[in-house]
Amino acid sequence: MRLADGAVIHQVHAAKIGADAGSAVVSNFLLWRERPAAAMAVRLLIPLAASGVVLALADLDGLSRTRRGRYVLAHMPASAQAVRLAGDALMGLGAYRRSAPMMVAGAAMIGAGWSHALWPGPGTAAGPAQGAGPGRGRTHRQFRLERALIGAERHRGCRGRHRHG
Repeated sequence: MRLADGAVIHQVHAAKIGADAGSAVVSNFLLWRERPAAAMAVRLLIPLAASGVVLALADLDGLSRTRRGRYVLAHMPASAQAVRLAGDALMGLGAYRRSAPMMVAGAAMIGAGWSHALWPGPGTAAGPAQGAGPGRGRTHRQFRLERALIGAERHRGCRGRHRHG
């Protein structure tokens, strides 16, 4: 697996999600209690450590074949990750300022980042172009993933007894 794909895939591993969510909760609590140094250490170091462990030990190829893996490969471009990061920053700022509405807005931004599949696609108001190839509304990664899924469907149940051509 390419390093870029692994960096995206590992974000949906259960251990990584748990570490990210848990560290955000603890960090927000520490920010609310006006302990910014400890909060930033928790918010940065635990997710970094979790990423290192998941990247080193997890079966990312197997994870890429799951529903979560296929979703994140197709719908987690840099823009969606930036929205998630901005939401996390807003949530942390809300905790530091003791503003529950700001924290809720940050959580909503994180949810919006994870919901990239619902974002309008280029050139349309309702979503990505249907049947588009690379350069026509879909990224090259999305096109490759769709091509791989079509190939897997063709071979489902054949057990290598014949060639598809």
